Amino acid sequence: MSAHPVPPPGAPPATSSPPVGGERTAAGLLGIVVAQASFLVAIMYFLGAVYMTAFYSYFRLDAFNLGLGFAEMAMQSLNVVTAPTAIVCVLAVLIARHLATASAPTTQSDTGEDGRERLIRTLERALCAVARGHLYIVGSGLVLLLLWPWLGAFRWTAPLLLGFGVALGQSSWARRRATDGGAAAPSAAAPSDAAPSGTWSRAVPVFTAGLLVMWGLSLATGALGEREARRAAVNLVRHPAVVLLSTDRLSLAGPGLEVKDLGAKAHYRYRYTGLRRLIERNGRYYLLPLGWTYRTGPTYVIQDGGDLRVELLPGTQQECGAWCMEG
Repeated sequence: MSAHPVPPPGAPPATSSPPVGGERTAAGLLGIVVAQASFLVAIMYFLGAVYMTAFYSYFRLDAFNLGLGFAEMAMQSLNVVTAPTAIVCVLAVLIARHLATASAPTTQSDTGEDGRERLIRTLERALCAVARGHLYIVGSGLVLLLLWPWLGAFRWTAPLLLGFGVALGQSSWARRRATDGGAAAPSAAAPSDAAPSGTWSRAVPVFTAGLLVMWGLSLATGALGEREARRAAVNLVRHPAVVLLSTDRLSLAGPGLEVKDLGAKAHYRYRYTGLRRLIERNGRYYLLPLGWTYRTGPTYVIQDGGDLRVELLPGTQQECGAWCMEG
């Protein structure tokens, strides 16, 4: 007796699933991961470049002339990641995913629901109300654009509000009509309320929202880089100390800089102190005097060579007096 049942007459022949289906799924998943990782690295490089440009521009240096590599620029973006930023990003991702995948909350009664379900339903209704009010968010961003000269370090809020409002407008929740307390069942939505499709109705607004968000992030990152540069200038005495020993007198002068003549018998006759290292790249030292100020302070670029010796010493860590302040 055969172990395999005989198919009835007239039935289509049984076909087995292709064995490569799992491999295709794994390859597709790998492609998605690689694409997302590439996009993330590109964003990290962009934010790192904005941060480094703002930081070194404060000291009158061009970050791209320092010879920083791609990996170094990308790693500098981690300066933007703080605890509040991480919390906001996680919440934004969760909310965006929920708005994109979940249907609008129904108007069924809350009776019989436990506290957790009631809280989730309340949050969904609040999100639905925010999504339907996306035009007010866009309007707030436009008002902030008009107040641009007076926003100062908070200019990033205007493009972020614009991008957030435009992105919310693409949510299907934004097109649900409010019934019975601001929520409608998915089945009650008219065909005209469905999410739009097409390039101009879908792709262009999403692309515009992405550009606005990137603009806001770049402004916020630049403000952070400049703020960190100000803090570094205030706490300059904590940076590694630099002693320059030279065979010839150098044309260096600045507040806090001291020069000492060690005598004609010394190979390195002149000794310069009162300097702090900002950065060193390929034997080139970028130095600041202790009394450096943004308005008049010079930034020295010293190339290490045979007639010059550079010594690095620890900066002042405690009891730094008038030169040291907490940022």
